[in-house]
Amino acid sequence: MVTALSASPRKVSDADRGIGKLVRESRRRVGMTLDDLAKKLGLSYQQVHKYENGTNRISAGTLAAIANILAVPVEHLFPEEVLASSASGDSEVDRMRAEIARLVRTIDDHKKLEAIVTILKTV
Repeated sequence: MVTALSASPRKVSDADRGIGKLVRESRRRVGMTLDDLAKKLGLSYQQVHKYENGTNRISAGTLAAIANILAVPVEHLFPEEVLASSASGDSEVDRMRAEIARLVRTIDDHKKLEAIVTILKTV
């Protein structure tokens, strides 16, 4: 299991590569090119490419900007194992939270996502 605390501040970890993969998937899901995202971030194509491939780590500020541009919650850009390892409490509850996060990432229909948000708020 990958933990956020086990990574060196300078070394790229499995978590960093997972974040890059989710950035790429989210960007493609909204139909944005890598060049479009780079321009919106004020970065080079090469730098964003390195982020998506997990060659370079993404700063918290840049990750927040990416989430904003792609109109996704920043948590959407974290691999489920990172979310589960950073949560406290019962491991079964953490596993279920991670599973919910994973399943929600697969839903592309806006109306279905709105319905799920409504359901979760009422629970």
